[in-house]
Amino acid sequence: MSDTTISAGATGPAGPAGPMTVASLVVASNGATSIMGGSRGLRTPEDRERFLALRNGPDIAAILVGGASAATEPYRSAPHPLIVFSRSHEPTTFPGATMVSGPVPSIPEFIAQLRRKFANTILCEGGVELIHLLLADELIDSFFISRVAATGDGHFLDENLLRSKMTLVSTETINQTTFERYERASR
Repeated sequence: MSDTTISAGATGPAGPAGPMTVASLVVASNGATSIMGGSRGLRTPEDRERFLALRNGPDIAAILVGGASAATEPYRSAPHPLIVFSRSHEPTTFPGATMVSGPVPSIPEFIAQLRRKFANTILCEGGVELIHLLLADELIDSFFISRVAATGDGHFLDENLLRSKMTLVSTETINQTTFERYERASR
């Protein structure tokens, strides 16, 4: 793959509204975001390379995931503080987690807390359930989607919600992976 750079400003430092919230998600040809309970089986080499370029970007301050992602994906060696959003009222521990939300009044309040705590970009690597919560409340500033030819079996992206809250600003296909970048429509 010749170019794995993420365009300038896509994950930029804090602006007047505070740190950005950026999301990344791999989506199968049938709209699923998982196969056999996780996303690893959907990833392509191109997606993995782009994902790591985003995750290791200089503006990323923390990684946000949901409880299910924290339980099924390998986050022990995450390069940034790992924040787990969990709506469980039971105390739960996740290996490698810097912070676990516990019960919060709302997802907007939780993101506001994170934006006060972290000076730079918060990268959401959470699953589609967390992504849908963030999209519904217009809390994602920039969204990177990798569309792959594989077929998944669960956790489907709500494409109508995506299109109602985000605007497609770029697309690029490398081999069998199409990379889409969206910006919040209300910006």
